[in-house]
Amino acid sequence: MSGAICDPYLVPSGGAARGTARVPASKSIAHRALILAALAQGESEIHPLPDAQDVRATLACIRALGARTVGGERLMVSGTSGRLSPPDSPLHCAASGTTLRLLTALCAASEGSFTLDGDAQLRRRPVGPLARALAGTGAVLRFAEREGFPPLVVEGRRWEGGAMEVDSSISSQFVSGMLLAAPLARGPVRLHASHLVSGAYARMTAALMGRFGAEVREAAGGWWEVEPGLYRAVGVEIEPDASAAAFLLAAAAVTGGEVLVAGMRRSMLQGDAAFADHLEAMGCRILESEEGIALAGRPARGLEADVRECPDLVPPLVAVALFAPAPTVLSGVGHLRFKESDRLAVLADAVTALGGRMLVESDRLTLVPAPAYRPARLDPRGDHRMAMTFTVMGLRIPGVEISDPACVAKSFPGFFAVLESLLSPKFRD
Repeated sequence: MSGAICDPYLVPSGGAARGTARVPASKSIAHRALILAALAQGESEIHPLPDAQDVRATLACIRALGARTVGGERLMVSGTSGRLSPPDSPLHCAASGTTLRLLTALCAASEGSFTLDGDAQLRRRPVGPLARALAGTGAVLRFAEREGFPPLVVEGRRWEGGAMEVDSSISSQFVSGMLLAAPLARGPVRLHASHLVSGAYARMTAALMGRFGAEVREAAGGWWEVEPGLYRAVGVEIEPDASAAAFLLAAAAVTGGEVLVAGMRRSMLQGDAAFADHLEAMGCRILESEEGIALAGRPARGLEADVRECPDLVPPLVAVALFAPAPTVLSGVGHLRFKESDRLAVLADAVTALGGRMLVESDRLTLVPAPAYRPARLDPRGDHRMAMTFTVMGLRIPGVEISDPACVAKSFPGFFAVLESLLSPKFRD
């Protein structure tokens, strides 16, 4: 596909997805690597840096906080040795909840006054539980408009250390932000992450902190222990984005094709690499080789799984489950209401519009496949993962259109081009 994406985007249907694809480097790892490099002593090299809108927001913010950068896809970052400089203007986090939440914690652990804001979508992302936790460190946080939501002003101060607690039932990003800030404290930090969801992301954060020289340990009962000290500059090679890869593997499962995603491994830092395990449990064939992970075949059964560790996999799992021969039940999904959109509501609306049935309870969804589906125009509500999910659904349902397809640029700007390259030639421009 070439040129601008038509809005609405008519999903090509009827072909099987086949071939080898590459996805951008991990957005989640890129955020954390950029922030760690900005805090480190010395010059770090990060590559390949993904050209996602969210990552650009983090890059702009670390520059505003005093880090110096040179390069593009291969980026050199000169760190601040843990001393962030309060900028004269607000830190604009665009639509990136990760940027907002990680930097809110870091600003709270740094001397000075910081203002954080973003676009309209970001202003709907809650940070109240994080703010309450940070208030216990001596920082002062004020919400400029709506309590618990950006924009917010952070009057930071260096942490003394000791025991801290954060309610993590909405997002593990609260934990990750406080973990990243903990080595800046004067003494050891013991952080309790209560009701932790998406724990794989917190473990990813801890693993990357370790690469930059931090001493961080996960203890029993939701506790994390972090020693004080300077981060050291290192080189980071960012692995492929497992969340993005899930949509291409889902395309193969939905169409009965065969797709290999280059560079993918089940053993990656990202918890979303578990998508291959879920599709294997549904009866698809998975092959891991030196080249990457390949998926072939349609689902032979439904799935019953707890997905609280990897919530970004719920949308592509729902797309595949539409075409399974039996119902799928996913538990641990409640915090999907607090993503870029209320993903449970948006998914349920889309499934209903297509003629299917998805039952949503407080922390569980049940997808009951229909014998046939009807065309519809689906609105992702500005949510990149919803747009990609609806596109995968449309590969088997003629006449599906996607409103606002450009929102995929938040994480995977080349999604439509990559997907169409995998379809049969009659669907390529």
